[in-house]
Amino acid sequence: MTNTIAIVLAALIRIESAGDPGAVGDGGRAVGVLQMWPCAVQEANRLAGRQLWTLDDRRNPQLSRAMAWTILEHHYRRGNTDAVALACRWRNPYSHCPEWYAAKVRRALGR
Repeated sequence: MTNTIAIVLAALIRIESAGDPGAVGDGGRAVGVLQMWPCAVQEANRLAGRQLWTLDDRRNPQLSRAMAWTILEHHYRRGNTDAVALACRWRNPYSHCPEWYAAKVRRALGR
C-alpha cells in the first residue's frame, strides 16, 4: 500500500503542478503542489478525525503530501488499489474520473 501511494503522489505532483509549491489554478481555488481545493483540506481533516490542517497548509509541500496521503490511503483501503484508479480518486473522489485525466496519470506513471 505505502509504495503505491508514494508512486501515485509523485505522479500527481508532476501532473498537477510540475512540483511548483506556488502554483495556483482554477480561479485561486486550487493551490500548491497538489492543486488542492478547500474541500480536499476539509476531507483530509474529516478522515483524520480532527482539525490537523488549514487552507494555508496547501502551500507547504510536506503538509500537502500528508493531507493527500490521508485521502489516498482512505481510497486505497476502500478498494482503489490500482495506481491509476487511486490517482483518479484524487481528481474525483466520489464520482467518475474523465478518461483524459486517467490518460495523463498513465503517462506520468510510464504506462
